[in-house]
Amino acid sequence: MISILNLHINKQLIYPTGFIDDPNPEQNTQLNRTTNLIVSSCRFFRTYRDNILEPDMYHLNPAKSDNKTFRNRIRWFPQAISWYGAYLSKVFPLCMRQYPYLFQSSRIPQPERDVNVRYPESRHIVVISKGHFYSFNVLDSSGHICNHGDIKASIEKILSDGRGRNYDSIGYFTSLDRDRWTSVRSELEQDNCDILHLIDSAMFVVCLDDYAVAKNSGDEIVEADAIPLIKNGLHGEAYNRWYDKSFNLIVTENGKAAVHFEHSWGDGVSVLRYFNEIYKDSTSNPCHETGNGNADSLKFLDPKLTDNLKQEVAQAREEFDRTCGGFTLDVMKFEGFGKKDLRKLKVSPDAICQLAFQMANYRYRGQFVGTYESCSTAAFRYGRTETIRPCTNETKACSLAFDKDHPANLEDMLALINACSKKHSNLTKEAATGQGFDRHLFALRYINDKQNGSPLEIFTDPSYAKLNYIILSTSTLVSPALEVGGFAAVVKDGLGIGYAMFDDWFGTQASYYPPHNSGKEFISHLRSVCTDLHAVLNDKNFKEPRKV
Repeated sequence: MISILNLHINKQLIYPTGFIDDPNPEQNTQLNRTTNLIVSSCRFFRTYRDNILEPDMYHLNPAKSDNKTFRNRIRWFPQAISWYGAYLSKVFPLCMRQYPYLFQSSRIPQPERDVNVRYPESRHIVVISKGHFYSFNVLDSSGHICNHGDIKASIEKILSDGRGRNYDSIGYFTSLDRDRWTSVRSELEQDNCDILHLIDSAMFVVCLDDYAVAKNSGDEIVEADAIPLIKNGLHGEAYNRWYDKSFNLIVTENGKAAVHFEHSWGDGVSVLRYFNEIYKDSTSNPCHETGNGNADSLKFLDPKLTDNLKQEVAQAREEFDRTCGGFTLDVMKFEGFGKKDLRKLKVSPDAICQLAFQMANYRYRGQFVGTYESCSTAAFRYGRTETIRPCTNETKACSLAFDKDHPANLEDMLALINACSKKHSNLTKEAATGQGFDRHLFALRYINDKQNGSPLEIFTDPSYAKLNYIILSTSTLVSPALEVGGFAAVVKDGLGIGYAMFDDWFGTQASYYPPHNSGKEFISHLRSVCTDLHAVLNDKNFKEPRKV
């Protein structure tokens, strides 16, 4: 997420997700990976456009309903009552109103408030390589996907462009503060209106990075490789990004691929669906065009910059480099601690993750702080998110009890863990069903400010300000196609915690801004917390001295 830098300074919300490698090494070249992902993206777009994309569903009992038998049975229901058949199977449809903004849309800077604009007739994509912009068609006039060989030929021609890096790229402008970008854009439009329209209206943007990131050995990623992968997905090089686009599809020189999405139009549910679908399609159904394609629709987009605009680019570049230079992150992979064992113990895996963060932060800071966890409300029409507040009296009591000097014994600590799990599960249920309080208070504050102008007493109370100063901002995305993911802290002395728990391991990234914070210290404490939690959950009291 973003709040103070271009991770943050432009007041946008972004979230990068990195793909695991294609299992076929031959497909992991930049040319092949890019072509496959573009074609698969177009296939996904067509399934939604043609109304044949399977609806997003929430399965209360996935073992019984998330299978072909249920899908085949529900197809026989008339559309008007198919929801009733799903309901009887404890399957609930989720709102998909965000999907139209996944493609053919862009965030346009405006005074005071931006607008998201859709271009439903768009048939082209924009590619950025070394800071140079290009466009070509990926759909023909009938809406069908263009010849795969032509798409590959266009990418190949772009990659063979002999020009060096363009450090006067207009991509830097999208990292600016939104009001400043609004002013700069009005000047940029005077000579470049057509180019900006092509970028804004593109189905999506592809970023071809001319550098390698992490290893490409086919081995499982290690912690040292994860950091540059996440940073490249989160901010990369602004000369080679267009942060206003609904999403940027990034492919590095060594074939590492990621999706960087602008968060104002939608949330992780729709993006993760797209992410999973195109990974599956691109790896199981890659392009096999061997003939000579043509790049007839390829256009070179070369903006005209006045001397003043060149100065604006230089300033934006300086600010971007300074901002990203002051941002870093650390990661952790803790093995032997995953969903499989936690479910056997009948505790919520997400509750244990959040408890671990509270305990680690207490050991690091010696206090309990405002904490945010995102929860989807897609079960409602136009639903976006609600806030789960993981910092509770229960997590505080548990954090204190795990101090080695605290008298709590093994049974006490297990009881406290179970209390935390129960509390967190209830908070999650309340948030998902519209019973949270954050969005209601936000709406109340917004309406009051619009109608009355003078703030209500609750919103000037110091406790409300403290509650909404988010030191720990957390979010999770889990997918078998996901290699890395993360986001930035939302305040200078905060931590941005992206995490995922799998069957037998737990992964976390903590982003921060030195010297205001230290993710390295937090991660160190998190490791020790996970060790202690793992011991207690396996009926071992870590407080007892080891027998020699």
